[in-house]
Amino acid sequence: MAGISDRSFRHICRSFGADFAVSEMVSAKGLVYGDRKSRILLAADESDKPHWVQLFGSEPEIVREAAQIVLAAGADLIDVNMGCPVTKVVKTGAGAALLRKPERAAEIMQALDRAPAIPYTIKVRTGWDHDTFVLNDFIDMAATFNAKALTCHPRTATMMFSGKADWDKLLSIVENAPLPIIGSGDIDDVDTANQYLSHPGLSGIMLGRGTFGRPWFFREIKEFLRDGKRWSPTPELKQKTILKHGELLKEEYGEKIGLLLYRKHLSWYIKGIPGAAACRRHIFTLTDYSAIRKIVNELFGPPHL
Repeated sequence: MAGISDRSFRHICRSFGADFAVSEMVSAKGLVYGDRKSRILLAADESDKPHWVQLFGSEPEIVREAAQIVLAAGADLIDVNMGCPVTKVVKTGAGAALLRKPERAAEIMQALDRAPAIPYTIKVRTGWDHDTFVLNDFIDMAATFNAKALTCHPRTATMMFSGKADWDKLLSIVENAPLPIIGSGDIDDVDTANQYLSHPGLSGIMLGRGTFGRPWFFREIKEFLRDGKRWSPTPELKQKTILKHGELLKEEYGEKIGLLLYRKHLSWYIKGIPGAAACRRHIFTLTDYSAIRKIVNELFGPPHL
């Protein structure tokens, strides 16, 4: 998730039980050509294990070289995004553009599988549009070239995030898949997560937008799976998490950039809290951490230490 799943957010999600936390998308070409901003996206700490880095690119040898750079930097697993529908990614021939060029996607996978093989997964959508369903082809290619798993968000690229994810279509073909399949898309509550995790054809689920302002969603799901009980964080835990996230962002980016990112997250965190609507407009005018901390404490009460 570009602009979201940085080291700070991954740390928070893992603290609530996320088994894996994938990095933001990193440009394969940017890494190979020494782009500093691309390299910064590889940052991780000891809590970020196993470290799973997502690359995007359209040139097989560039993607392979970038993957080697990532592994040398300490990553454990590479994810190649072949489903991102965002224009700036697609116009480079990467992301969802590869759904229209499965032969190029196969060349990328083949390059990663070449000795010494690189541990990798791929992330796709069901096709470019409703007239091009290519998921079966990508599953077969991924298995042929020894991908560790395939994640599918069952929308087409042209849908972006509109409409509904077509889970029925995904689940209808995964039961006998030759490699682990992970499902993603429209998982916003515990019951939906449990429904998909109970399906024999799925090896797991990947959460995205459902965690915005709700990183404790991972624990909600795990508590329900363990004993059927519905867990929710106390206001004190929410407050502690929000303040911790702010400190992590400041540590990762410095105060100026960290504050800009924190305001975005805070606008999600306070959704549904009494007084949040009026507060949200004010948040984006704030220019220092102490002012944001004051707002958080006004919404939740004095911090519980």
